[in-house]
Amino acid sequence: MDSYEQNRSPTPPIDMLSEEFSEETQDSLNPPVIDLYGVLNVSKEATEEQIKEAYKRLCRTFHPDKHVDPENKRAAETKFQVIQRAYEVLTDPTKRTIYDMFGEEGLNTSWEVGTRLKTPQELREEFEKQAKLKKEHEMENLVKSKGDFQLSIDATQLFDPYDSVSSRRKNISSPSSIFENIEVTQLFLKHSFETQLKPQAQAFIVGQTIIRNGVGGGNIVGSIRHTFSPHFWAEVGSSVVQPRITTAKANYSFGSDGFFTVSAQSQTISSPPILSFTAGRRLGENTSGYLSYKTGAWALGPWGQNDSYSRRERSSAAIGINSSMEKSGYGLEIQTGLANSYISANYNRKLFDIYQIRAVTTLSTSSGLTAILLGERKVAENTKLAIAIELGIPGGITFRCRLSRLGQRITIPIHVSSEYNFKIALWGTLLPVITIVAVEQTILRPRRKKKAAEKLAILRERHAEFISTRKREAEEAIRLLQPSVERKVEAEMTKDNGLIILEAWYGNFAHIKEASTENQYGDVFDVKIPIQALVFESQLIIPGGYSKVNFLYVR
Repeated sequence: MDSYEQNRSPTPPIDMLSEEFSEETQDSLNPPVIDLYGVLNVSKEATEEQIKEAYKRLCRTFHPDKHVDPENKRAAETKFQVIQRAYEVLTDPTKRTIYDMFGEEGLNTSWEVGTRLKTPQELREEFEKQAKLKKEHEMENLVKSKGDFQLSIDATQLFDPYDSVSSRRKNISSPSSIFENIEVTQLFLKHSFETQLKPQAQAFIVGQTIIRNGVGGGNIVGSIRHTFSPHFWAEVGSSVVQPRITTAKANYSFGSDGFFTVSAQSQTISSPPILSFTAGRRLGENTSGYLSYKTGAWALGPWGQNDSYSRRERSSAAIGINSSMEKSGYGLEIQTGLANSYISANYNRKLFDIYQIRAVTTLSTSSGLTAILLGERKVAENTKLAIAIELGIPGGITFRCRLSRLGQRITIPIHVSSEYNFKIALWGTLLPVITIVAVEQTILRPRRKKKAAEKLAILRERHAEFISTRKREAEEAIRLLQPSVERKVEAEMTKDNGLIILEAWYGNFAHIKEASTENQYGDVFDVKIPIQALVFESQLIIPGGYSKVNFLYVR
């Protein structure tokens, strides 16, 4: 396992008040799509009878025939069209299933789902299948490729503590002399892409090359994977040139609670393949554990006894545990083997929703003690930058920079010291942190706030007409509700436990308690009449799925 790879935890939703102005934030400021369940004031689990009853209640208030005044009649016609649309969709099982899964966009799409006599579950399966095929067709137009470029640099001569100060100054007296003191020790290139052969078959091609100290080699590996069922898939592959390596792998998952994987690798027919077994299981809501075993080289009677090359592969066994939560995660792995035994622990955490830090510590019989501290930040929509420092005893100190974008990754490890040096480790950790914080606070953060304010102003200006229209429609709806609400209040007053809304405000929570009918803040609105209209049988009914916390104040 690459110690620099991070456990991916679910990204939390972006706060509307955050200084980060992402596409999600911009979309949330766009005109909202009408919620058909909200129109009828029913939950998404409402039965057909509940939907019909809600429709009848709204008809008593918003049906155009209930109004004589021309202005009220016109406003009622507009509202009733939306109510009628919601009723027609939600009482039709096919349309309701499409709306639940794909929203309004799905209702405007032509679906070929066969006979209309299918059950809702069968319809859902058909829609999911067609949506998957549609998505796969769209993805065929994209290049499914991944690239990895790694350039290893040895810069230990620049930081050699045994060099005299005068000699060191002489060596770096000019910019050109700096490059004379560094050396490229390794160049690694890897590129892969995949293609869909059939709905259940995929092909993978991986090409890689490595050059180390002037000597290098490379190979191309191709493999085909077939998915037999949602729980089982298998693949086979082989390299194209020498050394010829053949691989096979199969995976079976036990639902979402466990899996079992077996793989085989063979470089020659003169010995049995090297086998690996891994089994994992969910231990808790966010925790899983696994066991793995690798046979190494082995013999079956005379088969494999004389294969000296393969016998360099040694057996090992490992046990591990991983936990992934919303903003943090950890892992622990212990391996024991004939060639190498180690214990490794890692911890990662998301800070301020934009930074990801990761710490890894490994104690190994082959490489000693190693500690890694990595920080990663999203610098653009599809680009991430990571910086890490690796401290090893006796491995020395290595800095790593990694840039990732759309499946392409560039990594530059810089080996600055062949042994542990406290000063280099201290300044190598503090300087990047100080630099990042300084740039973040003085340049990036003010720039993001300025861009966010500019985009907000543009969006508000762009949607000014829409907001004005929605405000007028809300005022018309309140005017239509006024007579029925007055009758409802009179009926509630005659009851022993009647419910009458004295005050109801919607908007910025900080201003709600200071709000007045003049709406001096511009972001707080009196919603007493609409809330009272939701009272039935002395109960206020607001279906789930709608935000009522920090934005709605009722008493």
